Amino acid sequence: MDNVQELREIVNPVFNTAKSCIQLDAAAGDEDSKQLLGILGFNQIGNEKSDAVVSPEVAEQVKKLFPVYAVYTESRFQTVNKLIETFPDCVVVDLPCGYTARGIKMSRQGRSYHGFDLPAVIDVIGPAAAKIHGGDNAIHYDAVDATNYETMEKALEGEKKLLITTEGLLMYFSQHELEEVFANIRRLLQKHGGSWIIVDRAYYTHDQTIADAILEHDPGMVALYAAVTKKAAGAVADVKFYDNVIFKNTDEEIMAFIEKMGFAAEKISMADYLPEQLGALKAMPQVETDVRDVFRDMYFWELTVKENSGIEIDKDLPFAVNSEFKDGKFSAQIQGRMDTITAPELLEKFKASEGVKEIEINLEKMSYVSSAGLRVLLMMYKSLEDKSRFQLVGVNDNVRDIMEVTGFDQLLM
Repeated sequence: MDNVQELREIVNPVFNTAKSCIQLDAAAGDEDSKQLLGILGFNQIGNEKSDAVVSPEVAEQVKKLFPVYAVYTESRFQTVNKLIETFPDCVVVDLPCGYTARGIKMSRQGRSYHGFDLPAVIDVIGPAAAKIHGGDNAIHYDAVDATNYETMEKALEGEKKLLITTEGLLMYFSQHELEEVFANIRRLLQKHGGSWIIVDRAYYTHDQTIADAILEHDPGMVALYAAVTKKAAGAVADVKFYDNVIFKNTDEEIMAFIEKMGFAAEKISMADYLPEQLGALKAMPQVETDVRDVFRDMYFWELTVKENSGIEIDKDLPFAVNSEFKDGKFSAQIQGRMDTITAPELLEKFKASEGVKEIEINLEKMSYVSSAGLRVLLMMYKSLEDKSRFQLVGVNDNVRDIMEVTGFDQLLM
C-alpha cells in the first residue's frame, strides 16, 4: 500500500464497510456485481481466505447469518436502482457509491452518474468499473467528503437536476457533521435542482424485524445476529454509529429537524420497489412473504428544498497547513476545513517529523473540523509521552462548539 493510501485509510477507516456490500451483492446473484468483484480482486463470500478485518470467530458467525446481511444489502441496492428509474431526467449522485455496480448499470441505461466516496474507495472503483463500462464519459467517480461542499460542487460543475441518494452513510455522522451534510446538500439542490433520497433510517428502524423474519423467529439466532453485528461493525469502522437525530428520534422529531434544515420531506414505500425475486432468499422461499411484509412499513424519505427558508450559507477559507518542526517541537497553523479529504495533509507532515516531543496547533483560522480531523489531532496527542506538551491555541467558537459536543475538549483542550 502506498503512503498516501495508507494515510487516507488511517484518517477514515469506514471505507472498509464498502467491501462487504459488493461481496454480498455478488453472492446474491447480481451478475454485474460478480463481474466487478472479479476485477476488484476481493474474495468471494465463503472463500477460505477472508478479506475481513474481524476475528476468525466473528467471521464464522457472520457466515451463519449470511441471509440477513445479504437481504439488507441486495434489497437496498435493488430498490434504489428501481427508484432511480422513476427519475429519468436526473443526474444520479450516489453518495456513497462504495464498490457497487450501480455505475455500470447506469451506463447501460444511458444515464449520467456520479459515484461519490472517500479517496480510498474511488481510486479503486473508478478504474475497475471502467473495464466494464468501457470508459463511458457520462460515468464519473469522484473523491469527496460529504461535510465539504466544495469537493461535491467541483465534481458536479455544469450538471443539472440531481437525484442524490444516500444509503449506508448517515449512520456514521455525529450531529454536527449531519447538520453540515444537510446544509451542503441543500446548497447543491438549490444550485442544480432535484431531490435527495434517504434510505438509512428505514433499515435502522426495522433491522431486528427483518432479521427475525429471515431467521424464522429463532430467538437464539436473532440474539446472535444482534451481538455479531455490533462486534463486526466495531471492528470494521472505528466510529460511533447512529449518534444523530436521524436514528435517535421519532419520525415527528426528524421531520421537524428536516424542516429546520430547509427541506420538505415525503415518504415513499420501499415495498413498491422490491425486485420480483430476492436472490438472497432464493433458497428460503418460506420466509420471503414475511420479509416482503416488513418492507410495507419501510420508507424512502424524499427531500426537496424549501425556498425562502432564511438559511444563510457561509463560505469557508481554502484549506492550508503551515507547519514547522524545530528542536523536537511540531507547530502547525491550520486554515479552513479539516475533514476526510484534507486531514491527511496534516498527518503526513506530522509523520515526517521524527522525534516529536511537543505539539502546538493553531486553530484560529480553522472553520470546521470533522471526525476525521479530530481523529488526526487525537493521534498526535496520544503520540506524546508527556501529554501536557500538547496544546491547541486560538480555538475559535465554531471549532470549540464542535469539540465540546463530541467530548474532544476533555482531552485536547
